[in-house]
Parts: sequence; C-alpha cells; structure tokens
Amino acid sequence: MSDTKRWSAHAMLAALCMGAGMVLTACGGGSDGGTAFSALPPVATAPPATSTPPETPSIGTLHVRSNRADLVSGGDALVEIVPATGVDPAALRIDAGGTDLTAAFATRADGRFMGLVTGLAEGANLLTARLPGGGASSLKITNHSNGGRILYGPQLNPWGCDAGAVDADCNRPVSYGFKYVSSNPSVNGFQPYDPEHPPGDIATTTTEAGKTVPFIVRIETGVQDRDYYDIAVLFDPAQPWTPWKPQDRWNRKLVIQHGSGCGNAYQQSNALTSVRVLDRYALSRGFAVLALSLNDSGHNCNIAVQAEATMMAKEHIAETYGELRYTFGFGSSGGAIAQQWMANAYPGLYNGIIVGASFPDAGSTLNEVEDCALLKNYFGKTATAWSPAQQAAASGHLNTAVCAEWIDVYKFNNNLNPYATNIANVPGTSPTALGGCDAPDSARYNATFNPTGVRCTAADSAISIYGKRPDGFANRAYSNVGLQYGLAALKAGTISAAQFVDLNASIGSHTIDYELQAPRVAADPGAIDAAYRSGMVNEANGMGRVAVIDMRSLDVTGIHHQHRSWTMRARLDRANGTHANQAIWYQAGSQSEAYDVMDTWLEAIERDNGAATPEQKVIAHRPASANDRCGTADGTGLTMLQCTGLADGSTRMAAGEDIAGDVVECRLGSLDRASYAPTVFTDAEWTKLSTTFPTGTCDFAQAGKGQQPTQLWQTYLDVLGKVVVGGMPLPAAP
Repeated sequence: MSDTKRWSAHAMLAALCMGAGMVLTACGGGSDGGTAFSALPPVATAPPATSTPPETPSIGTLHVRSNRADLVSGGDALVEIVPATGVDPAALRIDAGGTDLTAAFATRADGRFMGLVTGLAEGANLLTARLPGGGASSLKITNHSNGGRILYGPQLNPWGCDAGAVDADCNRPVSYGFKYVSSNPSVNGFQPYDPEHPPGDIATTTTEAGKTVPFIVRIETGVQDRDYYDIAVLFDPAQPWTPWKPQDRWNRKLVIQHGSGCGNAYQQSNALTSVRVLDRYALSRGFAVLALSLNDSGHNCNIAVQAEATMMAKEHIAETYGELRYTFGFGSSGGAIAQQWMANAYPGLYNGIIVGASFPDAGSTLNEVEDCALLKNYFGKTATAWSPAQQAAASGHLNTAVCAEWIDVYKFNNNLNPYATNIANVPGTSPTALGGCDAPDSARYNATFNPTGVRCTAADSAISIYGKRPDGFANRAYSNVGLQYGLAALKAGTISAAQFVDLNASIGSHTIDYELQAPRVAADPGAIDAAYRSGMVNEANGMGRVAVIDMRSLDVTGIHHQHRSWTMRARLDRANGTHANQAIWYQAGSQSEAYDVMDTWLEAIERDNGAATPEQKVIAHRPASANDRCGTADGTGLTMLQCTGLADGSTRMAAGEDIAGDVVECRLGSLDRASYAPTVFTDAEWTKLSTTFPTGTCDFAQAGKGQQPTQLWQTYLDVLGKVVVGGMPLPAAP
C-alpha cells in the first residue's frame, strides 16, 4: 500500500461500504453439519434466541452461526432457521424491517435451512420468519460498524489511513490476488498467478484429505476495525465458492499467523500480513490462513483490540468461506503473547495455539523490562563495585546480556516512555514492534507544549483498560515497593550485604513521564485490578480448554530465556489444577510437525460429542505425539532445570517471587533481621535497609495485591456503545 496516510481527528463515521437496504444472498451448497467446537464467544446460560409473542405459535428458532447475534459486524450475518416439528421451511416467509427476504433462504445440501444476510443497518435488526397461516419466530441481530468499536473504545486517535481509503474507518473495497507454486524445483516460493493467462508450470499439492489439486492460492485483502486482514486459501479460479459449498480443497480449518514485538501503531499497515499469510505448509494441507495487522502485537499490544479484530475476521470467514471446524494459531515472542492472553481472556477464539519463544503476556513481562532499566542505570553508576557475574545474579539471569538486550538493543522500556518513537528496522517486524508509537509529531505529547497529546506508552494505548490518573494519563500497573532486588544472590553468597543494601537503597524508579527519581513507585489505584481482570496479566483460568504446544529454543544471552514456558505452566497448574493441556518442546520439533500434532489433537476433540467439558476433552484427547520433549528425550515429568540444565530466572524471581511471576504489586511483611541468616548486617547497613523499606518487604507467600482471575470476555463498551473504563463482563447472549 502507499506510504501516504490520511490522518483522521476522529473515527466515528459509519462505513460507506455497507450498502443500502436489507439484502440477503441466496446460494446453493451445503455443510457437513455441526462440530464439537464453538466459533462463538462462550457465554453463561441465556434465554432462547426467539422473541415471539406468547399468542403466536413458534415456527422454530433462528440462529446466527457466524458470531453471537449481538456482536455481528460489517452488515452481514450467516443465519440458520431450525424449523419446529411439522413446519415446512419452504413455506416460511422471512423479513427484516419490512423487507422480504424469503428468496434468500434455502435448504442446503446438508439439510440445513440457511441464508446470508447482508446490508444490516447499524444497531438492532429484527429478523422474523413466519407462516402465512400464523406462527412466527424472531431474532434480534445487533450489527456493528465494519470500523469496529464492539469490545473496545475509544479507538486510538489520530489514526492514519492509507491512500485509497473511502472514510475515516479506512474502509476500502476488498481486493483479491493469486499466487502459485511452480513445478520447477529451481523456482522458489510463491509466484504471481494470472487467472486469465495461467502458467504451464503449476505444481500440485495433496491436502490432508488426500485430494491432489493445483497449488494455486487466492489472497483476499480487506479492512476491518480500521486495519488490514489477509486471508489465503487453495483456490480454483474457474469454480464458484459459497459459504454453503466451499471448494473441496479447503478443510474448513483455520491457522492464524501472528507477529512479534509489543508496540503501539497509530496508522494502518499490511506490510507484514500479506507476507505472513503465505504459510506454505498450512496452505498445502488445505488450511485457510489468516493474518491480521491488529493481532500483530508489534503493531497493536492491546488485548481487547486484538480479540475484537480476531472475532470480526473469523465472522467474516464464516460468512464468506463457510463455517469453521476449528482454529489454531502460530507465532513467536509477541506472537506468543497475543495467542496466550487471547486464548485465556477470550476463550473460543482459538481451539489450539502453537507458541514459540513464549511470554505469557505483556503486562507481567513489562515488570522485568522496567526492572532491567533500573538495574542497568544502577550498575552503570557502580560498575566497579559489581562484577558481571554479580550483576547477572542480582538480575536473576544467566548473564548480563539479558537486561542489555531488553534495554540497549531492543529498548522495550520505550513502552513505558510517553516520548518514545523507537521505530524499528528489524526484518519481519512492525515498525513499532519494539515499543513507542508512530503518531505524527504534531500530535505527540509534550509536557510543556502539548500536554494533552498522544503519549506513546502501552498503558496509554489501552487507557480504557487501565483507567486514568487524576492528571489524565493512563494508570500505571507497575510497582517495586518492598521489592528486594538481588535477594537470591545475597542468600547464595554471590553478593555482599553492603552491595545488597546499596542496590536496594539506590534503585529508585521512574516518574509517569519516565524520568528517574529516587523514591520507589507503587501502582496507581485501580491499575492492578484492571491488569488482572483484563488478562493483560494472564492468570490462565480461561486457558484450560485450549490445546497448547510451546516450542522453546535455547537462549542464554537474550530476552527469550527458558523459564517463560514453565512460567505459563505454573499458572496453569495454579488456576486449573493441571497443565495437561500444555506440551513443552524444548529444542525439539518443527513448525510443520507442530501443525500436524495440533491438527491430530483438535480433530480428536472435534469427534467427541460426549458430555465431558471442553477442559476434560482437551486433556483426554491429547495425542502421544504431544508429549513434553527435551531435545530428543521425553520430557514428561521433568522440571525446567532437569529439562534444560539451566537455572534460568527473572528479576522478580531473584527478588523472591516464584516462577509464576504474575505479582504486579506484592503484599508486605515486616522486615526481619534474623530472616537473612547467615548474612550479617552491620548496624549502619540495617538502619539503611530499614529506611529503604519503611513499610516492610515483599511477602511472596501471599497472593499479590488485587490478584484475581481473568474476567472472561471482558468488554469496554456498554450496549449503547459508551465506554466502560476498566471493563465489564460481556452480557449474556440474546
């Protein structure tokens, strides 16, 4: 796309591409019926989806199959009418808002009576099916703008649209392109394909269903939620495709690709989605592949916006390509963050996830980033008093390179700095992948000249999640009050009592404008609760129904150190009493093998129509190939140290926290001189330590302040579209 952006001061215009009036599309075809998976947001038990006066006999029930009826977007919905016993669906007359829609519905090849509704008005739409002689059933469908604002608002402002956008929501006509794989082994990768002039060297591929087809791929590119999506699938340009009858080269399964980093873009981009969507192995096996700009964490690190965009895209796929059997994701680093926190906080978006170089979330990870910034500042002023080994031990790492990579190489602490730009030039990542933002200079915050401008922090980009301080800035969910930096190193005898005391007395913190200050800092009121409820800190209580393969490579000098896989495991154990839905492959397996194992796992769950819970099914159907692995050895039952041979850790583990690492702000216990034995402090040292910790030190035997389970399917907009700061549970389905 063009680099030329059109910046909008607001993004509240209705999408112009919706079309006028109520239109339903009638197409022939069929589906192979229901599955054991739900593609829709799970909800508590709700009343039936019919709304019929008691004096009018019901003709059956109406169901939106592409999403929840109150979360539909883009003006269309895939609808099934299930007739009551004795009702002939061919006799039904169907309308919405006075528009006759009868001709749009038909009994499909699988016997289901379905239609695709398009042109829905924004807001409530009443769809009614009735018999001429009496009897009717209705369903209220609430349609939202293609521009989003379903789960999260307000959206980032200003927002830059690429040239060619037709409105402030960056909408544009959907485009299609084609690629093919050559049968010539010397020609690598996907090549441009022209349906009007097909080349003579098209390779074939055999799907998992055993069907051998030309290796031709169609790529659909469009805009939802103000940003790009790309969908790729094996495609025959000469054949039709309807949601009732997809081309048989598609297995009705979806792989979602994700990007790395954690950043805050203020403009749309599809520079990476168009590349990631060409997942050769997945496509060759018959999967559809989806890539979204807004669930690329390096482009957007807001969990609710990621979930909203993913939900909208999956709805679009169901309405355009057909109902999905199941979905799994793939991505590393920030791509692992996106998968793991969405799978937890918004269960149902993913049935399985394959994560590499994983972090459980961005919220707790930023604790270490900020700790590293403070430690590096301290060591930079006292380097002669600390050996590299002592610095590493006090940081909880195998060496000093970890904090150096966080701060000096990647500069991820820019996610905490309102002035940060930090536009990255790392191949394969978003320009904002390393934190900061790309808002125009004229819109940026400056304490003196533009105090209400855009603050380029992760929290300010998710201000409806965290809420506002009295100064109007986003609440900060970081605390180092009571934290004893280097405690483990002191107890191990690696650092002296004098070093320990001076480190903790001098560590300080940053102001809200990211300037160093001597006092430590506590989290802002409300920020801690918000971090846990939202899933920005992943408590794993929603992850028990998701199949997880965690692929971990050796990293002893960088930020992707080993313990993060076992961090997620510890949280699963604590929340769900088991980690049997998670396989860790340490220096083992390949991406294609992980795809095959995950597909086997999910297909077995899909076949199970029994009464067991989703959590029980994912464990019961875990295949033998989804075992824990440590290199070439079976890793079942092994601890991190036994599997990796490395005593890996974090800044917080070095301060006494356990491997779960999800305490935002600790509860305090009294300072006890005897508890440090055999370390002996001088009276002067003890006085200094007592002054440093006047209210006590972290007691990690207790849960953290405000620590609580993730609130599943949290929304930040009420039914009227008004912002709910801090969020609320999604209402029950209509």
